[in-house]
Amino acid sequence: MLGLLTILFAFFAGPDKNFDARLEIYLNQKFEGYAKYEYQIVQLPVKYSKIEINEEKKSRLTKNYLYLPVKIYDSGSAPSNSILTIRVRLFKNVFASSKEIRRNEIIRTDNIEIKLAEVSMYEGRTLSEAEDLTNYRSRTLIKPGTIITPDMIEPLPAVFKGDKLKLHTGNTGVDVSVEVVARQDGSVGEIISVYSGGNKLYKGRVVDKNTITLVE
Repeated sequence: MLGLLTILFAFFAGPDKNFDARLEIYLNQKFEGYAKYEYQIVQLPVKYSKIEINEEKKSRLTKNYLYLPVKIYDSGSAPSNSILTIRVRLFKNVFASSKEIRRNEIIRTDNIEIKLAEVSMYEGRTLSEAEDLTNYRSRTLIKPGTIITPDMIEPLPAVFKGDKLKLHTGNTGVDVSVEVVARQDGSVGEIISVYSGGNKLYKGRVVDKNTITLVE
């Protein structure tokens, strides 16, 4: 729900006093998924009698700029199509690191927090408070106070390096299983290296936390 609308400065110098109200309605709908937003029209035409939002065309949001199609009227003449450039600041409640999170460290409630932050430059690459980070870990070192984006985390693997597994052959119609040890982490569907008690190396596809099937 939109918590706050802040207009950075009064922008109306022209005769159309109702455009700001219509623009607020439009922006409230456009940014309804954000906690709050701020905006500033970069430049208005020097001379005009009325401005209308062109509902026939779509606006385009690029980072912290919204490009809004409009129709500009001047002294009763036919309207001209134009683009209004609006600088915006968009805010959401997002996940951020409350302390340093090391690479491959499990995401826990004690190393993340939810905070209100500007996300204009992220173009949707943030994790909102509604998302569940249970069973995730860090892909890389995350410094304290960093807004967490999807590319920084990954699901916990089904298999960890050093886990004991059952390797199933099944290649010739006869399923033979061998106890092996994982040489690396692996998620379901991934191919990992394992070795047997005699240090013979195999590659297998992860089925679950206990089982892999022979690839080579």
